[in-house]
Amino acid sequence: MSSPRPDGLMLKEALLRMLENAISYDVMLLVGRNGQEVRCHSFMLSARSDVFQAMLESPRIGAETERDGEGRAIVPMPDVDKEFVTCFIRYLYTDDVDLTQENVMPLLYLARKYLIQTLTDKCQQLITAANLEEPENAVEIFHQAFLFDMEDLMDDSMKIINQSTRQCLESAAFRSLPQECVRKIIADDHHQVEEETIYRNVMRWCEEECQRRGLSESDEEFRNVLGDILYEIRFPNIDARFFRSSIEKRSLLTEQEKQEIETLLARQDNTCSRKSYKGRFKCKPRNICQRVIRMTEGGEAMLLDQDQHIIAFQSSVDCLMHGIVTYGLSQIETPEKFKILIDLKDDNNGTIVRDEFWVESVPKTKLYDVRFQKAVEIEADRQYKISMELADDNWHWMGKLGRHSVPFRDGEVIFTGCGSGTEETNMLGGQIPGLMLS
Repeated sequence: MSSPRPDGLMLKEALLRMLENAISYDVMLLVGRNGQEVRCHSFMLSARSDVFQAMLESPRIGAETERDGEGRAIVPMPDVDKEFVTCFIRYLYTDDVDLTQENVMPLLYLARKYLIQTLTDKCQQLITAANLEEPENAVEIFHQAFLFDMEDLMDDSMKIINQSTRQCLESAAFRSLPQECVRKIIADDHHQVEEETIYRNVMRWCEEECQRRGLSESDEEFRNVLGDILYEIRFPNIDARFFRSSIEKRSLLTEQEKQEIETLLARQDNTCSRKSYKGRFKCKPRNICQRVIRMTEGGEAMLLDQDQHIIAFQSSVDCLMHGIVTYGLSQIETPEKFKILIDLKDDNNGTIVRDEFWVESVPKTKLYDVRFQKAVEIEADRQYKISMELADDNWHWMGKLGRHSVPFRDGEVIFTGCGSGTEETNMLGGQIPGLMLS
């Protein structure tokens, strides 16, 4: 079929006709590992990209660009497949692009490399719309950002992985990652899970990686597949009983390594000994959240299900909030569960977290951690309100002599009353004895 006559075409259509039919082309892109040809025009590339202009209009063609016998510029682009380069070049000619989950990362890579800000913005909007905050999406985007060497997007993904570490490590996306991506994730200091959880999920990744490679699922093969990942698992920080019952009996570690870890486990309270350790295993604790407790004494009270217990707080430093500390049931003789509704709002009254949680209370234990599904960012010097409502009436422990200021990291958390909610809960006493922050 012959191409349409140019005299009836709009400008965009005429430019696309020139591209698709390689009319008077003077640039040949050699794309992908096989050097497939994409023919285009220097005037369009230079008009849209300062990078292309510098490459094509310099008196001396750069090291990456040559001329053929007819004077055409030959530009190698081996790092992206032809289908994505073709889509990218069509955008330069027409401003049209059909972004999908499959092409957004390579197109973002090309847009950044050649400084096409309009396409960069479109790609980033799609990534945001794809809900980066979903744990499995965050892991997959981390993988794609790693492949295209986009460190800022890797950092954004890692923040979500830090906030929802358990969900991310348990996802199918994590188990399908390449070795180096797993190493980078496991090496991070800010995960919010115990080291045993990291170990278990790395072992699950090992099992699937061995299946992908057609290897036997033995400890010897696991060690080979792990490589340096093995030394990113902080075995000295694993619970000693778990290590002895689930790890020491295996041949994943050498006898010398087991002895090193046993020595460190025996010195868990000896910080100086750990600092002097010169072996390959890391001992530094990950940035696991801590309780910030405002109450200094306690009592008990009957709490009604209609009552809303509210306290305001602000931190002097940026931090992550992982949940609250709550009081348990006070007059029980056997373990018993109770349900609470938690509502966290910012200083614009915007809801950040609103969810129901079950807490299992045991006799004589007063404080319990209630973790959000995902940690939330708390900005310095902004006031937040946290409220708690019970599903049923019951006797609960309660706090007295509440502190206005509680030290946290290099600053403090300030608690204040809200002027709303129940009389039983205020800055001086009542419920919500603490926060879980990192």
